[in-house]
Amino acid sequence: MRRKNRKWVATAVVLYLAVMWSAYRWSIAQRPVDGNIFDHIDREIKRKNAEAAAKEAAAQPKPTGESRLSAAGPAFVAARYDATHVVFIVSQETESRFAASPQFGGKPTKISAPAQPAAPLAGLQELWEPDSQALHFLPEIVQKTRPGEQWTLGVSADSTIPVLIERTVIAPIGCSLALGFLASVPPDQQAAFAASPQEYFAVRHKQVESVETPVAAHIAELTDWKPSPVSRMQIEQQLNQRMRQELAKIDARLVANASSPGARAGDSPVGYIPRAKEWIHADHGLHRGEGMLDYDIRAFRLTPDGAPRLFVRARWKLADAPVFLMTAWFREETAKEEPAKVESLKAQSTETSAKTSLLKTASFQPESSPAEAQLLSADSSWSTTLREGAATGPLGDRLDFQSILNEFDADHDGWAELLVHSDQGASTTITLYLYTDLGLVPMKTPFRRDNQSPESCVDP
Repeated sequence: MRRKNRKWVATAVVLYLAVMWSAYRWSIAQRPVDGNIFDHIDREIKRKNAEAAAKEAAAQPKPTGESRLSAAGPAFVAARYDATHVVFIVSQETESRFAASPQFGGKPTKISAPAQPAAPLAGLQELWEPDSQALHFLPEIVQKTRPGEQWTLGVSADSTIPVLIERTVIAPIGCSLALGFLASVPPDQQAAFAASPQEYFAVRHKQVESVETPVAAHIAELTDWKPSPVSRMQIEQQLNQRMRQELAKIDARLVANASSPGARAGDSPVGYIPRAKEWIHADHGLHRGEGMLDYDIRAFRLTPDGAPRLFVRARWKLADAPVFLMTAWFREETAKEEPAKVESLKAQSTETSAKTSLLKTASFQPESSPAEAQLLSADSSWSTTLREGAATGPLGDRLDFQSILNEFDADHDGWAELLVHSDQGASTTITLYLYTDLGLVPMKTPFRRDNQSPESCVDP
């Protein structure tokens, strides 16, 4: 190589090396800091899938109060046992109370009853503890629940306390046996629990998830609430109207069953209702306004709007015998009657407006004034029970065929859950309901007890 070309060659080599070094540095700078290209592609796929899932979830309807309550597991009805214990049933009608070969086996031990019995509607004061030999025969929920486990007890709408499983118990409920738990209240909660006037509660294994924005609805019974004369007149008129509507449905079923071939032949097929003619005759008297209406009213705050909801238990009598029973829910309107119209309505009413005949209420025309109470829902299942001819005992002798035992708001959405006792004659139930203005929605696992004496359970 000629000497004069050496400097150009050296310059070219330097430039080439500089370019290659720059390219190398640039390529290093372009390499992803979060891994190689395959890791980057994998993360992009996961990100897009997550975005798609989020969009799909956003398009779904938001969880309702019922779904939030269900997510916490079933709510069981708990009853006060003494000042420091509650008892609740998780498995009902497991076997006959007087079975020849008891499924549980072994020799259960009777638990000493408290000196002052509580919660008589539940009838859970006679308890027995199964022995260790019976463990394998018990339902799964009983086998998996261990002493010392913590459950959540709803005491009132704004109060929950923990309770600890103490032991498994067997409880006679009518002619069958049920299984549940005796749970103790922790020492730091015992004073408050003993001071609570409530005797019936809702217990869950897990705490209910609260809504994102809790509603301070102050759910409770309005003990100082008094119905106005206008409200009473409106309630009576709407009760009578709904009674006639429900009666038409029941009578249609009575007529259909009474005219069946089995009924004409004197048989008693499934669905046949005895004394159908007598009941239809009585129902015609109710339609003509010959019945006497008796009812009571309790007011509650159960909804986010804060407007009182009125729980009405109504009974119609003929010849001093109950022939129609119905419960109804009303919403009290905010509209107030003018003083002159109030005085006019007072003149039409009597001092005993809670006990009035249909003829008296039929003379009132509510169209002349705005309603102060609006009927929301009604339940006349007790009237069907009366007409089915089954043993109903003293059902309807008093207005206690349904009672509200406690109110809760476990998810703090402003809509109440109600613990309701219902007398069905041959049996009684205590059920947790979600309150809605369209009617009560029953939750799972109601507590049911037969209203039968032990003597009637044994075959003669």
